[in-house]
Amino acid sequence: DTQLMSDLVLHLEVPCILVARSKLGTINHTLLSLDYMRQRNINVLGVIMSGDINPRNRDAIVKYGQVEVLAELPHMARINYQALNKMPLPSCLKKLFKR
Repeated sequence: DTQLMSDLVLHLEVPCILVARSKLGTINHTLLSLDYMRQRNINVLGVIMSGDINPRNRDAIVKYGQVEVLAELPHMARINYQALNKMPLPSCLKKLFKR
């Protein structure tokens, strides 16, 4: 009740990847989240867009958020190691999920 995910990230001293939906409202939500993370001095590696591909939303997040979109993934019913391993991830992300 007293801790946020941002507190855990700061405690672990690890960089963060923000996962954002690609739907309506994502530009505002993602930019606010990026701003909050930067205010807390969280190192943001980039953003992963989840859902239907929406180039206008992606481009706005890159431009106004000054962040890289690392990948655009379709909606996944279950997100786990096996499901992510089957996705066509860019090499910069594939190495994060290797065991």
